[in-house]
Amino acid sequence: MSRLYLVCAICSRRQAEGLLSGAAWGRLALPPGVEVDHPALKGSHLCCCPSCVQRHPGWQEELLASLGLSQHNGPPQSAAR
Repeated sequence: MSRLYLVCAICSRRQAEGLLSGAAWGRLALPPGVEVDHPALKGSHLCCCPSCVQRHPGWQEELLASLGLSQHNGPPQSAAR
């Protein structure tokens, strides 16, 4: 079943998913082969609300680091937050 809300991976803000509201949210595609159990996961993307995108210019790198992933190293097979 599809989630009806977008959940921010940084602040946990929830917002109803829609075309206009969802377009403003940042999305980070997970590296291939990585499995993450996270409330902000939508398909294979993690979401970040517009406020956090603005407040944290390097949110993608911060989020990957908080999950124990690195863009420079090979990803582990599984990561959980």
